Amino acid sequence: MVACKDKSPSGQIDQMLRRVDAVENQVEVLYTQDFSYLVKEYQAIDTTVARTRDLGDTMILMQAYLQQFETQRVVILENAKFSRKQLSDLRDDINDNRFDEETTSKYIQDEEKELHMMEAQVKYFQERFDAQKEVVKQLRKE
Repeated sequence: MVACKDKSPSGQIDQMLRRVDAVENQVEVLYTQDFSYLVKEYQAIDTTVARTRDLGDTMILMQAYLQQFETQRVVILENAKFSRKQLSDLRDDINDNRFDEETTSKYIQDEEKELHMMEAQVKYFQERFDAQKEVVKQLRKE
């Protein structure tokens, strides 16, 4: 019975809304933990290790990822908010029988593409931040 529900348009939308929630949560965690940590470490390294060693490329790269995330974070969260509204409206329209099955499927596919893009952006930044935390760890050892 549950498996059938997940295959229904309403079940798919509910599942997609949970994924939107997860994207927002992951972005917040990236911001409060990884981003904040890397900003502090960047500042610390810039005033210590970078004074005695040429870390130009390393520092530029870290700064670029931090700036990119700072900008994209707002965009991802706005997209998540918009996607949540679209999905909620779509669920209402489906419940009111406003669309045929083909149109409903098309709209769900469109929203799936947007959701997949947001998830990919979160994954991109998580991977970049994880790599930068390793760079910080190495620099701290030296």
